[in-house]
Amino acid sequence: MGLLAAYSAASSSSDYTYGYSSNAAAGGTHWTMSEPVLGVAPVSGLDVSGVLYRYTAVKDRADPFTVSVQNENAIDGGYIFRETDDWSGKSGQTINKLVPVGYIPIRYWGEGSIETTGVGSVVDPAVVYTYRFKEPEPEPQTLPAINPYNALEDDAVLRATAETDRDLYEDDEVEKDKDEEEEKDMEKALAALQSGLEMAKGQDGMLAAMNPVTMTQYYAATIPGGAYQETVILDGGQIKDNRRAFRSMANDRLHNQMVEEQYR
Repeated sequence: MGLLAAYSAASSSSDYTYGYSSNAAAGGTHWTMSEPVLGVAPVSGLDVSGVLYRYTAVKDRADPFTVSVQNENAIDGGYIFRETDDWSGKSGQTINKLVPVGYIPIRYWGEGSIETTGVGSVVDPAVVYTYRFKEPEPEPQTLPAINPYNALEDDAVLRATAETDRDLYEDDEVEKDKDEEEEKDMEKALAALQSGLEMAKGQDGMLAAMNPVTMTQYYAATIPGGAYQETVILDGGQIKDNRRAFRSMANDRLHNQMVEEQYR
C-alpha cells in the first residue's frame, strides 16, 4: 500500500479520466503492456504519466549490484523508460520510487522488465503505471435522409389527374343522356298507367252506381199478357224418323267393333 500512497486512486476531470495499473511484476520480472496489466484497453488516447515501483534488494554490502526497471520503445527501438539503481557498496534494502515520464502515448510502451547485474537478487517486486485517457466521444447519430414529398411525382396523383380520353368522355355523356331519356320515358309511362288506373277506378264506380238501378229495372219488367203460348205446327201431324242417320250410326258401330277386334 505504501507504493500507491504517492498517487491517488482513479479520478476524472471534465476532459480526462485518470487511473493506475495493477502490479505489472506480479507474475515475474517480464510483462507486456496489455489490458490485464493496465486495467483498461491500451487504446489510442491513453497516455502514461509515471512509473511507481518497489522491490527489496538482497546482497552483501561489498558486492557490486545494479537493478534496472525498464520498458522497450515499441516504435523507435531502445527504451521508452529505464530507471537504474546502483547498490554497489551498499547494504540491501527495500526501495519505493516514483518516476514521472510526462504523458507518453501508450503505443510507445513495449515489453517491461526488471534487469539486474552483479551479485544479488530482487524480491517482492511491484511496478505500477499511472495514466490518463479520454473517454471516446459518442459518434454523432446520422439522421436518415429525408426525401421531400413531391405530389407532382406521386403515381396515384398522376393517375388521378391524367387527361381523360375525349372519346370515352363523349361516350359517357351519350350514355348519360340516354339514361336520362329512358328515365323520362319511364316516368311518362308510369304517369299514363296511373291515369288509366284512376280512369278505370272511376268507371268501376260508375258501373257500381248504375248496376242496382239497371238490375232492378230488369227484374221488375213484366211480360205483356202473362204468358207466351206454343205456336209450333207439324206438317202432316207426325215427325218421321231419319233413316240416313240410323244407317250412319250402324256404320260407326261396325267400325268401332273392327278396331276393337284388331287391338284384341
